[in-house]
Amino acid sequence: MTDAELVARLRANIVAFKQFQADHGFLHSMLLPGVWAFAQPDYPRFLGQQQVFFEEPAALETALPALEDFYRRLGIRLWHVWVPPGNAVAEALSRAGLHAEGGTPAMGLGFEDVPLTPPGISLEQLPSQEELIPLNAEAFGPESGLALQAWHSQSHAHVHVLGVHEGGRLVVGGLAHDVADTAGIYLVATAVSARGRGLATELMRGLLIHAQERGCTAAVLQSTALGHGVYQRVGFRDLGNWVDWVRRLD
Repeated sequence: MTDAELVARLRANIVAFKQFQADHGFLHSMLLPGVWAFAQPDYPRFLGQQQVFFEEPAALETALPALEDFYRRLGIRLWHVWVPPGNAVAEALSRAGLHAEGGTPAMGLGFEDVPLTPPGISLEQLPSQEELIPLNAEAFGPESGLALQAWHSQSHAHVHVLGVHEGGRLVVGGLAHDVADTAGIYLVATAVSARGRGLATELMRGLLIHAQERGCTAAVLQSTALGHGVYQRVGFRDLGNWVDWVRRLD
């Protein structure tokens, strides 16, 4: 599977995941031709939930005035656009007042390209995403759990959560979100006290094996610095850095 195919699958999976949150929670969304915008007015300064995705540079450039209006109307003065490699939008974004502020590695794998290794530990299938909220808050800060709120205590057929409990407490967990035959991996976290034992690697192996058993042919994700080595160990490859172009109205 080519890098371009995996990048397209990653974008489609993230957009579907965000729209799923909008349909079941407090995210707002706006769909324009080839452009998707998401906002969380309850946390207007939480950049992680004020996100724009696009297919083609021309579509994004056309949509920029409407995006500005969308976030202004919601009282949000801080939002950003994810720009995958190879998109010539820097000049248009600069003219619109956005600035490049770092980025996030995209990663993916095709199951036909990478032999999967079953996990070496027993993993539990969790009935909902609820326990991932405090685990992610501990691992990455309190804002990281916001993506789960409103729908976290329910089960959904296309969301598959695995984890490990020790002493009645979840010490590693994460989820796969299926869109067609692609599993998007989200919210993988390990308790601080349980790090250094390879639990995240075993969790990832379990998420991938389960996805393959469900008929998925690929897995995609955006990596944190902490998780990059884990994802490489289980077969993910780098798809380039998605540059974070930020608009700060104040």
